[in-house]
Amino acid sequence: MKATEPPAKDWLFRDTGKSVPLARAWFDDAEPTAAADVVRSGWLCQGPKVAQFETEFAEMMGAKHAIAVSNGSIALLVALQSLGLQPGDEVIAPNMTFISSATAAMVLGGVPRLCDINLTNYCIDVDRLESLITPKTRVIIPVHYAGQTADMDAILDLAKRRGLHILEDAAEAHLARYNGGKFAGTIGDIGIFSFTPTKPITTGEGGMIVTDRDDLADQCRLIRNFGDSGKFHWDVMGFNYRLNEVAAAIGICQLAKLEQIVRMRHEKAKVYDAAFADEPGIICPEIRRPEDINYQLYTIRLQLDLLDADRDTILDELSNLGVATRLYYPSLHTQGVFAQFGPYRDEDFPNSLEFERSALSLPIFTGMTQEQLEYVCESLLKVVRSHRRTK
Repeated sequence: MKATEPPAKDWLFRDTGKSVPLARAWFDDAEPTAAADVVRSGWLCQGPKVAQFETEFAEMMGAKHAIAVSNGSIALLVALQSLGLQPGDEVIAPNMTFISSATAAMVLGGVPRLCDINLTNYCIDVDRLESLITPKTRVIIPVHYAGQTADMDAILDLAKRRGLHILEDAAEAHLARYNGGKFAGTIGDIGIFSFTPTKPITTGEGGMIVTDRDDLADQCRLIRNFGDSGKFHWDVMGFNYRLNEVAAAIGICQLAKLEQIVRMRHEKAKVYDAAFADEPGIICPEIRRPEDINYQLYTIRLQLDLLDADRDTILDELSNLGVATRLYYPSLHTQGVFAQFGPYRDEDFPNSLEFERSALSLPIFTGMTQEQLEYVCESLLKVVRSHRRTK
């Protein structure tokens, strides 16, 4: 392979002829201009652009503090450390999520306890949560899957009764509300966001922590900068978790478009809803209310009892037609990194396993054209109908 050739899976994120990528960042001239301005300024780290990005993000989310860091996984790590997580302390996270939601605690010597999901919004199953609490439990990490908020009333009530912290993993949930009220990430003690290229807005790599608590914000700022409270005065354990100025400048441009981006994702989701809502073999997302989701993902499940093919066969056939799809995400309890905390029983995670067996996420991104949307719809219907069981 020549050095200039893209990786084999790069087509998942690029327009290549008839193929439809899974995700794509939405830029115009503003982002490269802003990035170039930073380079010309010579101020490349922890400067005015990071401060501006933090201020504007906090204002948009209705949070008192926003602390920019190098990525969403680091945001989880820093937030957990700010909550005082100690070796042996336990956190509860959903069994179906990106791995950092659970492994961030492990970096600090903590123990992740995995909770099954529900099959309505694919977030943590609140009916199972309390059974996982032990005297060592310190934090609940609800993940707002696919940009739809988890069932926060029940989680807030449980955390209050049992004296636990809530760290919201809102990595995917920019501008998603809970029951039409507060924004994701601002409901618990502390929340985090991610800015990777698949998210509604991107800085390439980047993350943000939000909180209304002064003490947590102060700790997060220390931790992200080596624990340095003054030049070479290290009070707490920290490291270099800072966001750079170029990324922040891009983030400022992206943030100005976020409301429009969410509206456009909703428009594209409506096309999918109309195409698949009454189609035997396809289960569309179930939405609490429109403002509670940003459609970071459009995840469907297949009714495999109506089909003569498994999910991976459907995924492969869509790939052959040029439609990028992917499972977001497999069950964590089956992953080797968590084996030390087992043994696990599959019967404790029936919904996660059913999701893993039947779910796939379709392409959805801001710049997606009507032609691309229609092609995805036509392709999925063609593949599913070709595998429908006959009586």
